[in-house]
Amino acid sequence: MEFNELKAEEYCESVRDGTHDSPKQAKEGYKLITSKHIKENEIDLESAYYISKEDYEKVNQRSKVDINDILYSMIGTVGLIYRVKEEPNYAIKNMGLFKLKDELKSKWLYYYLKSPEMILYIQTLLTGSTQKYVTLKNLRELPIKFPKDSKLTEKTIKFLENIDRKIELNNKINDNLHNLADDLFKNWFIDFRFPGFNGKLKETKLGLIPEDWKIERLEDIAECQNGYAFYKDGYDDKGLMVIDLGNVNLNGTFIYTNADKYIAPDRVNTDKFKKYKIYKNDLIMVMTDRKATMELLGKTGKIYEDKEYLLNQRMYRIRSKINTNFLYTALNNDNVLNKLKSKALGSVQKYVNTGHINELEIIIGTNEIMEMFSKIVDPIYAEIENRTIENTRLEKLRDILLPKLMNGEIDLDKIEI
Repeated sequence: MEFNELKAEEYCESVRDGTHDSPKQAKEGYKLITSKHIKENEIDLESAYYISKEDYEKVNQRSKVDINDILYSMIGTVGLIYRVKEEPNYAIKNMGLFKLKDELKSKWLYYYLKSPEMILYIQTLLTGSTQKYVTLKNLRELPIKFPKDSKLTEKTIKFLENIDRKIELNNKINDNLHNLADDLFKNWFIDFRFPGFNGKLKETKLGLIPEDWKIERLEDIAECQNGYAFYKDGYDDKGLMVIDLGNVNLNGTFIYTNADKYIAPDRVNTDKFKKYKIYKNDLIMVMTDRKATMELLGKTGKIYEDKEYLLNQRMYRIRSKINTNFLYTALNNDNVLNKLKSKALGSVQKYVNTGHINELEIIIGTNEIMEMFSKIVDPIYAEIENRTIENTRLEKLRDILLPKLMNGEIDLDKIEI
């Protein structure tokens, strides 16, 4: 594959960086997006604030966002990328904006910026002591290689998009499976529409529950442990992964990210760190949330791979003494989450402490009902775990192939997709 090479400002219509001003927050209007709102394949509009129509128009005089443009985080976690696929209704601040009208060129640049080669190259450009950032000048001068043959460009992009579509499909199926498990939990353990119910209830501090059921505090049905501030000791390039807030998504699924951190095994193979180690089937709960809506606060993930991890601060390990999948479902149920959130402290950043979590009260059914529930949800979670593992493999495959595809080392002209 033969390539051309241009600077980004030559490859694109223009390269800009959004407003540097801080428009006042409004009750309604248009959202103002910064680097922190870029997520994998989406923009987090929920946590962004509104600005007035007047301010929106002022911002757009400098950097109006359109379909096929690429947004790029320039400060903090540098290198987060989003390609605009739908008509945007937001303005941007302190963020790289690669403006492109051509869809094919836009898709190529999106994947090219995600390639390990470019990620490493941009790391060499970072400046700043307290907070790292990349300058607009450097973004404009980024060397962009692209195939001379547009048909090969199309094949390369199609190959990568097929991988991304499979990942997206798995995520949608997992969403539906999570909802299925949650609906079953609500029917049986909240509305008491479970098989064989005789209608007899008893009064408890949580209200009426079936007469042969009970209520247990979380600390009595699980071994619990908060995390450790590993950042104080510094991180390593590889080793045991440190589980942080970003490793649990809004579904309550444990995920890997590009920002994962590690500690060398020889630094934590002591009695001091033994209690912070995480294993397969452990549950991990998020203890803090920067959003006022507290969407992530209390969300609990389940470790599904047979590996050894470490637990970071602001995370809570829950090692169940009863059926793990039952407790996993219960902790992610809105009823339990809302009780926990009602106890949250803090103004700018909401959080719960270990006491709040330990005191959570869980309604437990009879052994027969618990076994029936487990027989239904265990296969559901097994399928979720299999699809999550498949996504991890697909992401690794994509990341391995990406530089080879971008450099033309793989001849896609001989591969049928």
